[in-house]
Order: sequence, then C-alpha cells, then structure tokens
Amino acid sequence: MCDVKCVMWNEFFNYIENMARKFLLCFHDFSVWNFQKVTPILEEIKDLVGAPFSVLVIPDTEKADAPVVEEFRETLSRLASEGFELALHGYKHKAEFSQGRNYMGLIGMNLTGGEAEFAGLSEFESERLLWCGLEAWNKLVGSQPVAFVPPTWYSNGFLPMQVRKSGMLYEGRSFMVSAAGKRYASPVVSFAGILPFMQNIAFAYGKAVFKLPVGVPRLALHPSDFPQLEGRVRDLIRLALGSGRKLSHYKDL
Repeated sequence: MCDVKCVMWNEFFNYIENMARKFLLCFHDFSVWNFQKVTPILEEIKDLVGAPFSVLVIPDTEKADAPVVEEFRETLSRLASEGFELALHGYKHKAEFSQGRNYMGLIGMNLTGGEAEFAGLSEFESERLLWCGLEAWNKLVGSQPVAFVPPTWYSNGFLPMQVRKSGMLYEGRSFMVSAAGKRYASPVVSFAGILPFMQNIAFAYGKAVFKLPVGVPRLALHPSDFPQLEGRVRDLIRLALGSGRKLSHYKDL
C-alpha cells in the first residue's frame, strides 16, 4: 500500500510527465497592419502542424481605415472559429511617451526600438495601458483574452499581478503564471531582433529546448521570420512535434 510520501512522489512524477509532453506555438504581432499578409502564413503553419495554435494580437486600430478594421475583426472571428487561440499582446506594441518609466524601462525601450511599451512603467501607467489594451481588444474580439504577453517580454514590477487580477495568464520571457498563480518554467525560442550571425545559435538552442525533460517551451514566431527563415522554422516545428511533446494552448495550462 502506498503511503502519503509515495502518493506525493507519484503526483510529482505525473506532473513532470504531463509538462514534458506540452509545448506552445505562438505567432506574435498579428495586427490590423499586417493581417492580410500574415493570415495565409498562419493557415500554412496550421496545415503543417495539423492543428490551430496561439496567435498574439496587437489590438490597437486607431489610425486604420474603418473597412480594414472591419475586415480585421472578421478575420479574428474566423480564426477563433477555426480553433486558433487569440491572446492579448500589449496595446500598440510601440510606446509613444515615457511618462512614469524608470531607468531600466528606458534601457528596455532603447534595446527594442521603442517596442517595449510596458517596460519599467509606474503602477498607475502600467494599469492604464493594460486597460487601454483590454478596451481595444473588446472592440475587436469581445470575449476575455486567456493570456497577456507584454511586447518583447519587457515588463515592470506591477504588470504580472495586474494581468492576473484581470483573469489572464501572464507570460514572461522564461516563465508563465496562470491567473490562479500557478507558475510554469517556460523557455522561449525566438528569432526576432537577433543579428544574422546569431541565427544558427538560436536554432541550436531551439533544438535543445524541445529535448528538455521538463518545462513548457514556447516557439515564438514573428512576421519578420517569413519568408527568410521559413524552411528552418518548419524543420524546428517538425522537431518539436516529433519530440513527444503535445501542441497545447494557454488555456490548457
């Protein structure tokens, strides 16, 4: 008969086994400005994977023409109906000012060309910007986003809890935390913003990550990866699928 300690160990190994079987495929930066070009790429990857995956949506449509916004809204609805998981990816993905941003946040902004809009913000500015993103999302999608991913993963000390209080999973650069507070080790493989001579290292890292026995690795694709890296990305996706891991969504965690 198994005692309490035995049961605890069994639960632990079951947890490790379940986590080792999962990975996330996330396509970043889907927006009103690129959806017409990117949507066919999503469908091609879906055909390769054999299932829909997570798409990270930039919700701001402020300067877009009304007919294009409506087409974008219809495209999001269609993708959701096909089983794609839509997650909130910041507000504009581009900061227009630095009000309430600390020194480390300014460094993050400089490193990312101004795309790290949540980096180093004060508590008030972080919450204000989060609600701007949610308001823009509601106009496009309507339903509650299951996850929030800050652009470039640069954040501030207040954002994770603000996101969780809003009922969403929070994703950092190397971890994820559910709305209920469950934390997952989650190394990310991404090629956005890296110099060409670093690409071989990034792909080698990706191959190693999907062979790890623990954690929930993420493959974070960006529009800038296509078509230049398309062949290598497809090979990496095949490797992930053949590693014994199961393609999962944020909602599955």
